[in-house]
Parts: sequence; structure tokens; C-alpha cells
Amino acid sequence: MVRSKKDTNPKGSFGLSITVEGPRVGKARVSVGEFAEILHRTQQALKRIGQVLYGECSIGKGRKKREIEDLCEIFLVDWKPGSAIAEVELAEPPAQLSLFGYIGEESLKAFIKGMETIQTEANPSLPVGYDGGVLQTCDSLGRVLERGIDSIKFEARNGIPLPSIAFDRRLRERIRGLLGKPIGQRQAEKIGRLEELNGHGGLTGRLWEADGTKWLCIFKPDHLELLPDIWLHRVKLVGEIVIEPGGERTLSVESILPLDGEIEEMTAAAEGFAFWTSLSLEELAEQQKVSPIVDLDEISALWPVDDDPDKLIDHILADRSAHKK
Repeated sequence: MVRSKKDTNPKGSFGLSITVEGPRVGKARVSVGEFAEILHRTQQALKRIGQVLYGECSIGKGRKKREIEDLCEIFLVDWKPGSAIAEVELAEPPAQLSLFGYIGEESLKAFIKGMETIQTEANPSLPVGYDGGVLQTCDSLGRVLERGIDSIKFEARNGIPLPSIAFDRRLRERIRGLLGKPIGQRQAEKIGRLEELNGHGGLTGRLWEADGTKWLCIFKPDHLELLPDIWLHRVKLVGEIVIEPGGERTLSVESILPLDGEIEEMTAAAEGFAFWTSLSLEELAEQQKVSPIVDLDEISALWPVDDDPDKLIDHILADRSAHKK
């Protein structure tokens, strides 16, 4: 049966009421930057859920990815006095798509129900409409909880029968716990230091595990905004692993979990020293927990076996010569 917009929601457009609470939130007052971040991440989550729900229709014939994203876009329509409460609505779906249902509405429902599943179930599985990218967006939404905001309450508007959800630190930790788990049978998790990021011909990087195992990591475009923050830091990556006959280890990354404890510890240690403080070589070594090299073979072992230093130098010289010409 084809239902009209009026039949589906007689009281008005589908939307959310978003209430922000915390020390940095006053009476009808919240930081523009934090509020913009909340709206951006919420919209990003809805769009990604829309892609997961209707992914088969986003390629080839039928609705394209851009159409799904447009229908999952949200618009600020009201700001209630008395507290920091914003009301947003989904984009109005065109009449010709009624045969296929309303992507934005289904995405919003999956967003709320998925949050409830993660919040209430003891050992939640991946909710309907969620994948690694959606979890990553929800984790990024939680960054505002580190900056004077205690919770973000999501409540469906216009009488939609959905539970209200308070996105707080506890819920974020449950999301991060799910984000750090392999989802498919062919997936695995790897922990190490992320180095050698490369954006030529795709997003790739190198992950070094504690035992020296090296992985070529292939990232998705959705990971682009997170990569600069985790470069040269310790992270947990979840994805599908492939070990080539020649020994090359590849990890197609689905989700990224920054191990913030180590990052904060390194930052705190760095802040303990004044910028202009001069330290001896011995003091620097002690501060950075490094020991002297006694065997040159240890250094040479760090250089990739399949890389030729002479070819690298030749490439640099040729490139400089071409620029001069």
C-alpha cells in the first residue's frame, strides 16, 4: 500500500528535538561551535544509516547515494526559550519516491532505536542500519562531551512513537566498545602505532604492532577527517585482513578507535616542559623513554626490505631537475 505523507505523519514533518545539558550550557544558551558539531554529526549519522538501510539501491539503477543523503538532511526549524533545546526536521521527500518509502524517516527511526539497543542491552549486537562508519560518527559526536557538555537528549517530534535517548559518556563508552569489536567473521582487530599516511591513489597507512608486525592499512574516504588526529598515535583498527603469499599484510579498515589514554598521557608529559627549556641529550632520552643504539643492524632492519634507497634519491633528483626546467 502506498501511503501519503499525510497518512504517514499527520502532525507534520519528521524530526528531532535535541536538548543539550552541561556546565557550558546556560539558559537558552550553548556554544555555537559545539552546537554546530552536534548538528553536523547527527546529520552525518542519519545519512550513513540511510546508506546502510538502502545500500543496494545506491549503486546502479534506482536511487543514487546523493539522493539518499539529500533526504536524510536535517534543517533547524525552532529554538525553544528556557533551555538549550533545538528542533530539527528532515528534508521533505518528493512525491515520486513514496513507492520506495521515506529514507529519512527510516534512518531517523534506526538512529534512535539503535542508540536504545546499545544503551540497554547487556551485550548488544550491531543494530539495524548501523555499521562501522555509523559507529565512528557516533563516537565523533561524543567529542563534545569532553568540552563541558554532559548529555545530548534526542527525542522524536510530532508524536512519533520512539523512545528518548540521552547520549552521555556511558553511552559513548558502549559505542566505543562495539566499535572496537570485529563485526564480521573475516574481520580482526589490530593495535599499534599508525605511520606513513599516504593520500596518493587512495588513503593508506602503515600500522606497526608492538611485536614489529607491519600492516598496510587501506582506509575509506569516511576516515579522512580522523586520520590527521591519530597519525603517529596508538590506535585500534578493525577490518578485514589479507596476508599475501609474499608476506605482505593488508588490513582493509572498517573502523578506527583512538586509544586516547596514551595520547592524553603523551600530551600531559609534553606540557610539563616549557617550550624554551634546553635539555641535554641524556635528559631527552630519559623523557622520551629511548635507549641508545648499539648495533647498526638494528637501524638497517627498520628500512623496508623492498625499498631501494638509490631509487628514492634518483627520483628526488629527477623531480628537482624537472621543476628547474
